[in-house]
Amino acid sequence: MMKFRSSLIALAALAAIGSANALTPAEVVAARGDGSLKEIRIAGASALRLAIGGFIQADLAQPGTLDVFFNDATGASHRAYSFKLKDPVGTWPAGTPILVTKRDAGGSGQGVGPLIAVDATQTHMKVDGACTVAAGGVSPATDIQKPGFLCSATVAALADAGLSDVEPALLEATINAGAGRNVANLDSEGFVQNIFGVAVNKKLYLALQKAQSLVDASATVVDEDAAKQPSLPIPFVRGALTGQLLGNDATTKKGWNLVVPTSVDAAVNSKKINVCRRVAGSGTQAASNAYFANNPCGGADIYAPANAGGSISATGALGVVAGSGTGNVETCLGTTAENASGGAYALGVIGRENNPRPMVNGVQQDKGYRFVKLSGVAPERANVINGSYEFVVESTMQWTKSGANAPTGDKLTFLKLLRSNMGKATVLAGLDVDFQAGLAASPSTIVGAWADLPPAVQAFTSHSARKAAASCTPVRMSK
Repeated sequence: MMKFRSSLIALAALAAIGSANALTPAEVVAARGDGSLKEIRIAGASALRLAIGGFIQADLAQPGTLDVFFNDATGASHRAYSFKLKDPVGTWPAGTPILVTKRDAGGSGQGVGPLIAVDATQTHMKVDGACTVAAGGVSPATDIQKPGFLCSATVAALADAGLSDVEPALLEATINAGAGRNVANLDSEGFVQNIFGVAVNKKLYLALQKAQSLVDASATVVDEDAAKQPSLPIPFVRGALTGQLLGNDATTKKGWNLVVPTSVDAAVNSKKINVCRRVAGSGTQAASNAYFANNPCGGADIYAPANAGGSISATGALGVVAGSGTGNVETCLGTTAENASGGAYALGVIGRENNPRPMVNGVQQDKGYRFVKLSGVAPERANVINGSYEFVVESTMQWTKSGANAPTGDKLTFLKLLRSNMGKATVLAGLDVDFQAGLAASPSTIVGAWADLPPAVQAFTSHSARKAAASCTPVRMSK
């Protein structure tokens, strides 16, 4: 008990130093105790966490009242945002203390399955007096990507709403680890386009640059110029992800030799295909299955994604390593494959909001992988907007329509406010530049002709889309 009280005193002192208005853990505890705190729990797609935080910061929070919480220094599994309402929401008056927790652990599957099953064993970040001040933490927050506090504990509870890279029905398909359950009790709508790309380790990236005469044959490091970005044919990626291209066979010669000649890599015929991917249940993997394997979209006419097995190495049978999070895929490509002896080559699917060369405290990092073009088209937001890049799906937000966990009243009003606004161009324009690369506002967010929009809005709004809640349909221009 003494440790708990000491923590509250320390946090209260930090609040006094930063701002009397910031909703610190100490004030969260106090508001929870007097019944004024409104808590909203959201789970699912990690790619959308900054869309939530960005909208809260820009439109919902009173200036100087926002605090940011991570589960650890990277915030990979859980994040939370506390603030006081700037404007009324329903009967909640301005100044109402709000705590929004966002579970990223488990990805999109956690934004669908537990809601259908009413699984209250799902865990969420616990914001209380046990939270500690983050190294360099600032309160109130000025940057939603820099935590003021770290809260490592969790509490068992079911999310009020879920986020998914793809519509719930697609995640319920067997190939995506679903149970085929009925999604009719979910109030689900798309609200933003999520952009994916194919990434390769740097050794393969350089080999492709040489093969495509983008750099000199004597080059020893990749050329980071966007004009020198190499390309992989979509059918090649499709073959690799579905186990048709194995490599390591000088007789059949159906591997990396199809895109890298022996003049660039004399050992290319002996190199196996390595795939770094997400586990079934991931929204990223569901999007990859639909786009590259026509699965489950094609009914009986589908491809099966290559099963996980083997290890990442330069030679041997097909290696497929599946990870639970995007970070696992990044490590598989940029560390395991990049540092494997013999010059291993690997590819994988990653959301474009991830930057292989991020800036951290003013210093550029290198994760060891790079995004490539697909059949000559770069995985950039501008190409999604004009319709030339089609590896994109519409993300959804959902909650139950009826039952004990169905949101009602002001909480439902709040969730509808989030879903209707956090994917709009005005919100995306204020996000971190890395996250901007992975998101585009859907045509449904605008009224009238796309051509009549101001250039600043056009830059973040697509006028091409798939049919709503139908990731298996083709992309078409609609505005």
